[in-house]
Amino acid sequence: MNIIIIGAGVVGISLAKHLSREEHNVIVTDNNAAVIRHLQETMDLQALHGDTSDSDFLQSAGMDKADIVLAVTNSDESNIIITLMARSMNPTARIVARVRKKQFLNNPQLLKVNTLGETSFFSPEHAAVDMVMDLLQIDQAFEVVPFENGSISIVGFRLGEESVLIGRPLSQIQELSNVGALIVAVDKGGEVVIPNGQTILSVTDRVFITTGMKTELPKILHLLGRRPVQHRKIVIAGGGWKGEQIAAKLEKMDVPVHLLEQSLDRCQELAATLDNTIVLHCNATDPEILQKNSQGASTFIAMTGHQEVNLVLCLLARKFGARRAIALMDNEAYITMSPSLGIDAVVSSKQAAVGKILRFLSKGKILDAATMLNGKLDALYMEIQEHSRMVGAPLKSLKIPKTLIVAAAIKKGQMLVPNGNMVLNPGDHVLLIADPAHFKHVDEFLSGK
Repeated sequence: MNIIIIGAGVVGISLAKHLSREEHNVIVTDNNAAVIRHLQETMDLQALHGDTSDSDFLQSAGMDKADIVLAVTNSDESNIIITLMARSMNPTARIVARVRKKQFLNNPQLLKVNTLGETSFFSPEHAAVDMVMDLLQIDQAFEVVPFENGSISIVGFRLGEESVLIGRPLSQIQELSNVGALIVAVDKGGEVVIPNGQTILSVTDRVFITTGMKTELPKILHLLGRRPVQHRKIVIAGGGWKGEQIAAKLEKMDVPVHLLEQSLDRCQELAATLDNTIVLHCNATDPEILQKNSQGASTFIAMTGHQEVNLVLCLLARKFGARRAIALMDNEAYITMSPSLGIDAVVSSKQAAVGKILRFLSKGKILDAATMLNGKLDALYMEIQEHSRMVGAPLKSLKIPKTLIVAAAIKKGQMLVPNGNMVLNPGDHVLLIADPAHFKHVDEFLSGK
């Protein structure tokens, strides 16, 4: 596919890296010459410097030949204007625009504008808030990827030393399937494995499990050697938009919430809008304040606008007694280091953005998509089409690529744990886990007989 990314900020660069790995023809444009020069020197893609609000520049960048246009600058207004120009120059392109302001994101009149056509709007910031809330719904999870409004989820867990799954080939483990769960990926110290029956789990592994029954989570945790976390108190450091939204959602769950914010004016705003949250005017990096608030906390959530601060706050909160720590970070190095440092979970706005884009890239009927493990895996929720190679034959006979696993099947609204004898029919929904580096070949496998 020919893909033009307009805006080389954190989200734009993350999208460029992910999409170029999947062998798409990617062009990145930006107003900042230094950023473009860096991309030209470090990435195998075409990067163009120019005025992204100039229709002549966008035309010269190949807008009329693009299959997908991604408007992801840091300005909502610029992204909307870009989509208008792109739609005029290329009526058939799929256009996706990043917006953050609620007056744009939830504006039905804007979405009805005829010149915008099939333009889709998304907000990485809203997606990050949703990620935090999904993590809070499942004890001990370091990553949660929900589909079908949470009726199916891929959940990442660390194995506990007492797990009964350690040291056994997956072909001999029936306990998980008995509770409607399936191991679909394993992180072995940074090496991500799509498992087979011979895969053996060790105590240092992190596993991804597909499950559709939250009522069985206590049993799943027991098998993993993990214990539930009781929500005694949740502490949020950072009273920006995301911190406020998380606190507001937690209030509806009747969970005690403490929100730490350094700006007095912002504290007064938060106190006026939040009903049952204790808003504290303080510097969250003060060790005494942090220790006092971390003690007795079931979860500490670092949502300040500084990644390094979030990293340090989570490390100290765990040291001071918080049972679980969640950090907002986009830096790949920090995300990679976080498990070994003791941070339980990381939320990344840019990875949320990548997941939103994936649904536009397959020849099949993608219903939803997401990335996992900082972009090392793609999850695709799709409807089986009549022409698909996966129709009408047992899964074990399909010669499914090793880089792909069928994580779940949904037949007549019921989630089923796949096995080799399962036969898929047109209209069935399947959840697939794929290696992004081989996404193109997986797509070829799914697209036709």
